[in-house]
Amino acid sequence: MLLNCFKLFYTFVKLGFLSFGGGYAMLSMIMSEARHFSVTPAQFADLNALDMVVPGAIAINAATYVGYLYQGMAGSIAATIGVSLPSFVLTVVVMRFFAHFKDNLWLTDILSGIKPAAVGLIAAAAITIASDVLTVPGKDIGNLLVNPIGTLSLVPVVVFILTAVLNIRFKINPI
Repeated sequence: MLLNCFKLFYTFVKLGFLSFGGGYAMLSMIMSEARHFSVTPAQFADLNALDMVVPGAIAINAATYVGYLYQGMAGSIAATIGVSLPSFVLTVVVMRFFAHFKDNLWLTDILSGIKPAAVGLIAAAAITIASDVLTVPGKDIGNLLVNPIGTLSLVPVVVFILTAVLNIRFKINPI
């Protein structure tokens, strides 16, 4: 159990250091790592729904959920500390030196280049979650062009369309 908790901690420390752009940008990376901890796509879709209801940062909620599924309370604590630690350490270090480098052209160029990567990570997470939620179990999203009726699950598609129409036309918040 201790080894599994350390594995969770290490994985989420790594994710915390390598991810940039917030919780939604981290979701695709968390999804790929969560498979190593026996988290199914359906459980990950539940995680995404839970993130909408539970207050708090998405990455921390995701780490807590994956850790709990894999090793119970000890796993959730290890994963939560693991995903939080890099942000804490980097914030402390950056704030010590930020005043000296805030007008540095290289730094602003690097940060400008990272923004499109964060958008790409968010798009990858959205496509993966949509393919799990909107398709019939056992069907791949790749079948959509060949057999759209047999590939899509009707209820989630109707709910998505109604939500989009109500949001765009009447400005009704979907949450």
